[in-house]
Amino acid sequence: SSHSYSSWSLAPTVTSASAAMFSKLLGFAGLALALAVEEGSFALDDECLAGDAECALNALQLRGAAMTSDEPENATEADEGDSLEGGWYQGGDKVWGAGSGTESINGGNVGYYNSGMAAAHARCGGPGCALIINPPGHRSINRAHIHFVHYGGYGHSLKSRLEKKVCGHGGWHGGGLPCGGKAKFYPGFPGVFSAAMSGGNIAHASVIAWPASCGGGGTIVEIAYGCSIEHQIRGDFNPRMR
Repeated sequence: SSHSYSSWSLAPTVTSASAAMFSKLLGFAGLALALAVEEGSFALDDECLAGDAECALNALQLRGAAMTSDEPENATEADEGDSLEGGWYQGGDKVWGAGSGTESINGGNVGYYNSGMAAAHARCGGPGCALIINPPGHRSINRAHIHFVHYGGYGHSLKSRLEKKVCGHGGWHGGGLPCGGKAKFYPGFPGVFSAAMSGGNIAHASVIAWPASCGGGGTIVEIAYGCSIEHQIRGDFNPRMR
């Protein structure tokens, strides 16, 4: 009948209009999410809110790393490493241990994790080295592992900034450091995680040790909250991979 024909002929028109409207709604939702992510990424470092141009550039460089986990680790490294003293073992340019990471560290077991950082230091302890553990949410394997790396250009710049802040000055110093973080100089090579815990809770922080700092006299311990800057320090950061 004509009534039946009319019902069938209208159906594609209604469906097409609905699809177009749904597509527009998805577009608006995507735009709102992108704006929210962009706004949130710059809130990582309070100094950027004060109009610090260098800090703003640093926050832009860190945007991807702060919102995502570090690049996938090689799972084989975690299972087939060379055994070290103290229950740690080496796989690739990392030392691997028990527990998940910084969130597993407490006053009762911090000595064990200090020994892991010491093992990393034994493999990269010069002035061009950085020793890094990433926080939860910014790593791809939830097994404690410490990177020992020779840093690139960003790492050199960051270490220079750190030295200006802490060399010859006692206590913790922040302001203009990645992810609202802070740093402190220690003579020699301390128990790094014990040192970091003296600055507050590290359960959701990156902990970075910079050996042979301040003219080779000691180590800078840096805390960066809720982000990973490992690949910036390495010099292989690729925003397209974030």
